[in-house]
Amino acid sequence: MKRVNDEANAVTTPFALQAVVASSCALAAVILYVALDLGSTAFVGNAGQKIVDAMARSGFTAAFALIFVSELGDKTFFIAALLAMRLGRLKVLLGATSALAAMTVISVAIGRAFQSLPASMKATLPVGEYAAVAMLVFFGVKTLKEALETDPAGDTPEAHGELASATEVVCKSKSGRGSIIPGFAAMVETFTLIFIAEWGDRSMLATIALGAAQNPVGVACGATLGHFIATLIAVVGGSLLSKRISERTVGIIGGLLFLAFAVFTWFGVF
Repeated sequence: MKRVNDEANAVTTPFALQAVVASSCALAAVILYVALDLGSTAFVGNAGQKIVDAMARSGFTAAFALIFVSELGDKTFFIAALLAMRLGRLKVLLGATSALAAMTVISVAIGRAFQSLPASMKATLPVGEYAAVAMLVFFGVKTLKEALETDPAGDTPEAHGELASATEVVCKSKSGRGSIIPGFAAMVETFTLIFIAEWGDRSMLATIALGAAQNPVGVACGATLGHFIATLIAVVGGSLLSKRISERTVGIIGGLLFLAFAVFTWFGVF
């Protein structure tokens, strides 16, 4: 059985690498087109300056910090960890990262839509900024409330919902029946499970809020990097880390970050 799996991985790995390169290029193009208005002639003369300014702005820092902390111990984190033990680390990393990057692009595009409101409305009512602050405060309070209500004595992932929910999702998938899944099918399954689990999640809504109030390129890059690092941790050492992560501690840190960036956004610091 081990020899069969090794041979399958050897065949699918080159294809997987080609797939991630192609998907990365496509996602990068979409991010640049949506966020930097590549279709406009004004972009041609100052492309480099726009990219430097975008990376320098704290939209990158805020998105990275919020997404990375929010994803640690989240349901998608455990889904990636469980799938990696069954399907292979590389295939799950590619599928999960592609799903989360696609979700980030969608979220930033939705946030960007707030900036497309009529100029007269934005001049009298900064809808994007108000919506961003409201969403960040809501999730900050909600996350803190859930974390503080957790019993510290019984605070283990096994005792609470995220790992149990992730386990249920994985068990209901095709991989839960123990079949050998070819590389591409494994990536598609991972993409589908992660994308569905992430839809409407607090990290998606936080990305929308940041995309509405801050530089979309910085938010897209920061959020994607945060997702990637959290997913990498999940697939490499998720099974061990799942026994040590305190949902209460992560929840408190995440809630405080949400509230901090809400205050910073309100006062125009970021």
